Amino acid sequence: MNPPRVASLGVHIVDILARPVATPPMAGGRHEVDEVRITAAGTAAGTSADLAKLGIETLVLGAIGDDDLGELLVQKLRRHAVDTTRLVRKQGLQTSVSILLIGHDGERQIVLRLPGANSHLSLDDIDFDAIAEADLLHIGGVDVLGDFAGEPLVEVMRFARSRGIPTSLDVLVSCEERTAERLAPVFQYADYFLPNAEQLQGMTGCSDPSEAAAALRRFGVGCVVATLGAEGSLVASDRGEAFLPAFEVPVVDTTGCGDAYAAGFIVGVLSGWSEAAAGWLGTAAAALVVQGLGSDAGIGDLDSTLAFLADRAPAEIAAIARSLASDMSVPVRGGDRS
Repeated sequence: MNPPRVASLGVHIVDILARPVATPPMAGGRHEVDEVRITAAGTAAGTSADLAKLGIETLVLGAIGDDDLGELLVQKLRRHAVDTTRLVRKQGLQTSVSILLIGHDGERQIVLRLPGANSHLSLDDIDFDAIAEADLLHIGGVDVLGDFAGEPLVEVMRFARSRGIPTSLDVLVSCEERTAERLAPVFQYADYFLPNAEQLQGMTGCSDPSEAAAALRRFGVGCVVATLGAEGSLVASDRGEAFLPAFEVPVVDTTGCGDAYAAGFIVGVLSGWSEAAAGWLGTAAAALVVQGLGSDAGIGDLDSTLAFLADRAPAEIAAIARSLASDMSVPVRGGDRS
């Protein structure tokens, strides 16, 4: 019996972060900071690092550059035991980079971004056999994958559905209603869609999260899992709707909280939890990440994450967390793959 396996396809970014900087953003000159980190980030790579920490066997698919930063990103992912053998190095292109200056409040004050190779992914780069062996396919940052987000991605998701493999999907940047229209063919194959509050409103024009989630579900999305910042999160599907509060923790850096939530949610789903219960595990993962600098901060392993959840969640959810923790002879177990 092996751990569940997730194939994570999409955006891979090297994040260079420094904190704290003045708010509003500082003017020119030399400025000292307390901490600098370099991490593997992006809605595929960042989520994959957190999944691996939570005991999931994870492989990544995507496009990176043939540069030193691409090699650094691979090394960062491998340190988390993420399988990087299906990443494609694009000749003559740079790996995507974000330089993030984080304020005292944990919010990003300055962002410098190089889009890099992410949008140059093609169908020929996809290892369908690797997807066929996965228990879930996660697509990170579909909105910035360029032409791949059209018919090529539909083919990939159609393949996953034909094999009975559930899919989760998210977006990277701010979205508009035309984004939802452009992604409509993809949405019909998405079992779970995980936007943040700004993306949710941008794609639907609805300020009410429930109405916005319902609008997206009319595109064919099975379950909308929306992170709402300090307001918590919303999990909405045909099985009902649940608003989950955020945990109150010290905020160091909000970078990667959505990716961590996605990882926790995926682990919950693969552990057989209900969608709402899985949202609580996502909440715990996000609360741990926000307490450190960078998208891979805070989370140690599944056992400590479950303990954090059990200590803070309502009694019913705490009992589920303790039950999973007590059942672990190794990190989270899935179906028999022998």
